[in-house]
Amino acid sequence: MVGIEERNVEIKLRTFGPKENSGPVILVVNACCSQDTKENVVGVCFVGQDFTGQKLITDKYTRIQGDYVGIVRSPSALIPPIFMTDEHGRCLEWNDAMEKLSGLKREEATGQMLLGEVFTINSFGCHVKNVDTLTKLRIILNRVIAGQDTDKLLFGFFDQQGKYVEALLSANKRTDAEGKITGALCFLHVTSPELQYALQVQRISEQAAANSFNKLAYIRREIRKPLGGIAFMQDLMQSSDLSKEQKKLLKTSLLCQEQLTKIVDDTDIESIEECSDGVLLSLLILISSNCSYMEMKSGKFNLAEAIEAVMTQVMILSREHQVQLIRDLPDEVSSMNLYGDRLRLQQVLSDFLTNALVFTPVYEGSSIAFRVIPRKESIGTNIHIVHLEFRKFVKYWITHPAPGIPEKLVHEMFYHSQGVSREGLGLYICQKLVKIMNGTVQYVREAEKSSFIILIEFPLAHQTD
Repeated sequence: MVGIEERNVEIKLRTFGPKENSGPVILVVNACCSQDTKENVVGVCFVGQDFTGQKLITDKYTRIQGDYVGIVRSPSALIPPIFMTDEHGRCLEWNDAMEKLSGLKREEATGQMLLGEVFTINSFGCHVKNVDTLTKLRIILNRVIAGQDTDKLLFGFFDQQGKYVEALLSANKRTDAEGKITGALCFLHVTSPELQYALQVQRISEQAAANSFNKLAYIRREIRKPLGGIAFMQDLMQSSDLSKEQKKLLKTSLLCQEQLTKIVDDTDIESIEECSDGVLLSLLILISSNCSYMEMKSGKFNLAEAIEAVMTQVMILSREHQVQLIRDLPDEVSSMNLYGDRLRLQQVLSDFLTNALVFTPVYEGSSIAFRVIPRKESIGTNIHIVHLEFRKFVKYWITHPAPGIPEKLVHEMFYHSQGVSREGLGLYICQKLVKIMNGTVQYVREAEKSSFIILIEFPLAHQTD
């Protein structure tokens, strides 16, 4: 009313009626005075423009920008290291996490060229290993500013204390309100100390596993040398003039040598294949988590010869422990020819028998009975299945219950776990081999004895006189 005009005045008008809940109307107005012919002010004239929509967008952008700056510069440990550049490669942002990671202050980094001044191969800034590292970073930033997608980059540099920092870098484009690319936004994914320790432990474990594989390969190669000599001498002896008893002994020796060769082959990685029950069935179970099984090979064999090979493998141990071995075999066993994997059968029986020997108390008259109970069953007209029940038990001449094999070892026979003992690993493998041969294993404790009970099915090849 005094003749002074006002421009771009923001006025909020309350709404009524149907638009009462839609919020105020925001006007930007210019105010001017109305004058008469004598230039006296007689009123005020307002010219306004509805600025409600634009104001809402501007306020929202301001809030988002404030939130964005608050998040990026937050000292929270949840915020990753972040730095930003403009379209010319000049550093615009260097957040708190990036300061802690690099030791370089924000005021020292912002306003500098990211490549050459912030990250550099010289003594100032964050020192990288070589020019190749800067080149890879430059390629990624150029691709981002050009609007292209990029892969994550394994990026490393030395902090201000000289410690090497390695992280995974992700770069994304920055755009303005019109969608124009204005620079790059970069995140560094740094592993936590706990994860770094876990990765270090994993690398040590993998190295130990590789060393174990090498040792197994070395042992396998060295054992094969004398095995070759044994096989050569057996061939020479077979071609010589031997008595019937000598030929029988040579046959038993040959069966034991073949069994040893088969077990040596189990340490070969190439012989391990996937199995349906998800377990390792070789010495590699200690250092690998793959699902594997040992190859089964079927062929015709004489049951009595296989049992003889098993018994010879424990004779020396039996003498050392002063434990008598008692065989309980029906007459029909000597003439029984079966179809199956003889070497695996010898392996499992010798292992069960060895463990029974090891855990037999040494006293006068201690003994182990080895019993075979065959039971034939016909399927159809021409197919016969033989069920074999092998029993090995410890007989005690004392009044209190026999201890037998430790409960922990029995548990390891059926359930594999880390830190398994050597005896438990052997029993576990044999139990799985019996299962593969359509058999079962039980360990039964009685008042004065304990028993391994192994039931296995074998097709009957033919019965000789």
